[in-house]
Amino acid sequence: MATLLGKFLDRLDIKKSEVGNLAKVKKPRLNDLCNKDTAKPSPEEFYRIVFIAIKLAGRKENEFNDSVDEIFPERPKNNLLAEFSHLPPDIQFLKKYTQKQSDVEDKIGMADGKISRLASEKVKDLLAVEIICFIEGMGLDLLSTLKDIYGEIVLEEDKKDTETT
Repeated sequence: MATLLGKFLDRLDIKKSEVGNLAKVKKPRLNDLCNKDTAKPSPEEFYRIVFIAIKLAGRKENEFNDSVDEIFPERPKNNLLAEFSHLPPDIQFLKKYTQKQSDVEDKIGMADGKISRLASEKVKDLLAVEIICFIEGMGLDLLSTLKDIYGEIVLEEDKKDTETT
């Protein structure tokens, strides 16, 4: 049965093989992500697949954030900064960058101690939904932040468009 990512790609009516090639995701892996609920995309896989799919479908980039709601409708949506809103702006700034890892993990639905395990490279399985919840919880723009982390994706037709202008 199709996953929500698979249903999203089906709805866009694009060739999954082309998405996979451009996103540098092998066919068996993309097939698993589209059909097996146990297959969870990494943040970079998710960003590349969804962004490229949107572009191939001729949609606008601003649809990326809406696609996240479609693919991860049940994700935790917690404002990681709300409890600090009563503090002076300079203290809010400090708290923004000094939150306890356990508090962040709890609020975004991440397993206890996972941030420490990721930082010590004991695990490497950061999930797309985890980074999405963190980015949103910090009040950052999701697509812009993913571009900052993983780089801008420029497709061939984008290159042609910029060359003609």
